[in-house]
Amino acid sequence: MLSDLYGRDNYQSHITLGREYWWFCPSNHDLFMLTHKNFVKIKVTYIRSRCMFYILPDFPEVDEQFCAIDSFFASSLILADIDPIKDLGDSLGYIEVAKLKYCFNTEHTIVNNWPNEQEIEIDEDEYYKKLNPEEYLFIKMLEIKQ
Repeated sequence: MLSDLYGRDNYQSHITLGREYWWFCPSNHDLFMLTHKNFVKIKVTYIRSRCMFYILPDFPEVDEQFCAIDSFFASSLILADIDPIKDLGDSLGYIEVAKLKYCFNTEHTIVNNWPNEQEIEIDEDEYYKKLNPEEYLFIKMLEIKQ
C-alpha cells in the first residue's frame, strides 16, 4: 500500500495523474456494488484541492469518482505497476543490497527492473561485501556469539 511504501504522512505526493492503482473494495462499499469485485483498478484522472478524481478502466460504465487524498482509501491504494529503483529511489539504500533484501507482492502489481525472487541463495561473504561499513557493523553487532 502507498502508506506502507512512503509512510502515513508522505504517501499523498505519490498519487499522480494518469497512474493506475489497485484498491481492495469491502463488500459493503459502493464500488463493490457497482463492480461485484473486491479488487478494482483505478486510474487517477485529475487532482485538485486535496481531492483525487479517478475512473475504473475495467468498468467504463461507472462514472468518475473522487475522494480526499488524505483519506484511508487513498492511503491504502496499491501501485498497479512499480519500478522500485525509480519509485522508491534513495529510500532503498544501496540498490544491490536492497535487491537481495526486498521482494514486492505481485498478486496485483507488475514489478519492473527488479529480481523479486521471494527466496534466494546467497553467499554470506558476497552479501557482506555489498554492504557499506555501517550496515556491516550493524549486522555483526546483532549476531549472537557463542
